[in-house]
Amino acid sequence: MMNKKRWRNYALWVSIVSQVLLLIQLIGHLTGLFDLTDVMKQNILTIVDVFLGLLVTLGIISNPTKPDSGGYNL
Repeated sequence: MMNKKRWRNYALWVSIVSQVLLLIQLIGHLTGLFDLTDVMKQNILTIVDVFLGLLVTLGIISNPTKPDSGGYNL
């Protein structure tokens, strides 16, 4: 059932990357490898917001120009 088109889905890769980052954050917090202050969290969140905004503006995350796709498939 797994086909190549599923792996070429933008939403899938955005979801996988976000889940991996959350897992890294959880492991770091539980093991004490790194502790982020509230200021550091806000700075990181701002950087991520700007980066995602740039991707949306460039049409990388959502590509509605393909008539046969729902906006996320290549």
